[in-house]
Amino acid sequence: MPQGEISAVFVGDTFVQRQDPDTAFAPIKPYLDKADVGFCNLETVIADAKYLDPNDHDTRPRTDEWVFPHYLKAGFNLMNIANNPSMYHGLSCFERGLQVLSESGVAFAGGGHNLDEARRPAFIERNGVRVGLVARTSVCAVYAPATAKRAGICRFRVSTAYEPRERVLEVPGSPPIIHTIPNPEDKDMLAEDIRSARQQADVVVLSWHWGVSPATGGKGDLVSYQTEMAHFAIDVGADIIVGHHPHVLQPIEVYKGKVIAYSLGNYVHDMHSFESHGRQTTMLIRADVKGGAISRVSYVPGILEGTGPPRFSPPAEARDVVSHMQAISAPFGTRFETGDREVEVILR
Repeated sequence: MPQGEISAVFVGDTFVQRQDPDTAFAPIKPYLDKADVGFCNLETVIADAKYLDPNDHDTRPRTDEWVFPHYLKAGFNLMNIANNPSMYHGLSCFERGLQVLSESGVAFAGGGHNLDEARRPAFIERNGVRVGLVARTSVCAVYAPATAKRAGICRFRVSTAYEPRERVLEVPGSPPIIHTIPNPEDKDMLAEDIRSARQQADVVVLSWHWGVSPATGGKGDLVSYQTEMAHFAIDVGADIIVGHHPHVLQPIEVYKGKVIAYSLGNYVHDMHSFESHGRQTTMLIRADVKGGAISRVSYVPGILEGTGPPRFSPPAEARDVVSHMQAISAPFGTRFETGDREVEVILR
């Protein structure tokens, strides 16, 4: 590839904890082999069981340290750790995870030994192109955020308000209108961090763990702060936004020529509760960078059963996924061009 050109691949929630990790990464490896940057949302903490508190009986994601090199072997080199599973097993596991990630050389953002570290963008340079990653989560336990003196993840606070519908007295029990209000202080910090990354990188990626998953009543619909903050982030300098947490696909929007992929769905999620989830849809996003800017974005549709991994297919073999993405993205006026191997997002 000519100097100054790179390609990047993005997938969503990824938690691998199985006897043969390479089976989890086999479908994505051919894509990562051809990419310069490989991103996943690391929806787990990397720490051996000896770092658990003796009273910790939480069954939610944790990955043994011997598994992590298989992520790198597959080709992942850029990760978000700002998500709820990062802190489910407490500070000792989280801080051990920071050590494992740092020693591996992988570029990661969204967590640290204090708030300054958790806010700090990560950078990766390939072929003369520097990519910056800013990471946030709006989904986490109240004890999870980093503070000035305590390790944790970078949370973006959002308040929730419920407004009764006009006919609530006529129709008792009708669902309320839900308003989500981004925190002004966190909004200012996000703008500061994106602008900082903008000054140091050719391309700025914003990774955000947000939205509502089916486990908490979500049905794939966007929450208002997702669109509000996605637009805000692009206005202050982000080049592409990749979202995750809902565990289902959400729309792709093109705003001012920049792509917002609200939720990429799962890649692999080895939590036992997903074993019974049956057939799920997913995708990987591909972005080409040329002349210091993203020149092309496309997606490859995928289907996974239970915990995954998915089977990525040509669009002609995954028509339902392609049709679904067209339907849910239509309210944004997003246009696609379906090719033999992938679906291109029309940027202008």
